[in-house]
Amino acid sequence: MNWNIEIGKQISMTIPVVVMVLMIIKSRKIGRENLFFIVGYGLLSIIDIFCYFYFKATNQSTEMFYVIGFLVIAFFLYLLYYYRLLYLPVLKKIQFILLILFVINIVVMFCIKDDLLHHFSFNILYTDILLLMFSIILFLYQTFNSDKILDLNNYFPFWVSVALLILFIGSIPIFYFRTTVSEHIYFFILFMLNIISNGILLLGLILNKQEKPS
Repeated sequence: MNWNIEIGKQISMTIPVVVMVLMIIKSRKIGRENLFFIVGYGLLSIIDIFCYFYFKATNQSTEMFYVIGFLVIAFFLYLLYYYRLLYLPVLKKIQFILLILFVINIVVMFCIKDDLLHHFSFNILYTDILLLMFSIILFLYQTFNSDKILDLNNYFPFWVSVALLILFIGSIPIFYFRTTVSEHIYFFILFMLNIISNGILLLGLILNKQEKPS
């Protein structure tokens, strides 16, 4: 497969910057309810850019940055994001339990694995994704049983949820078979998932007309 991995990485780093700029420009319209997602998304974008140039300059492992920034902080912010979006009491309680499970999982994994900071844990990643998927399901259930369903185009959290579902559900198979597929196929699929998910975010930002809440 004729695929330039380096160009793909550079494009994958550039597009989130464009998305971030647009989110900042439209921050008055998308509302403060999206703050946790914006911070988490921005953190991942910064980590990707930093680690790319850090590895180029030092040739040293960047796994510690991904473990702390991606597996711990970013996913925690995403779970908090959905906790804030949920307003139905039962769903909010379930989301709080998911947050507790997330913290317990992280603490336990750090206790039983001394070298966790230096070795990216796909077991933690799969658990994080599972908890996030449950969170999105709760949010979509709430959304489809509310007036929001009548105007989904203008509801940015809906587009965020679709983008995250495509990105992480699509990533699970390629992560699982990462040792059996070629490097080119692995990075190409991740590249396409990033393009699609960021494209959905851009579409949501363009369509969004929601006024800033008072």
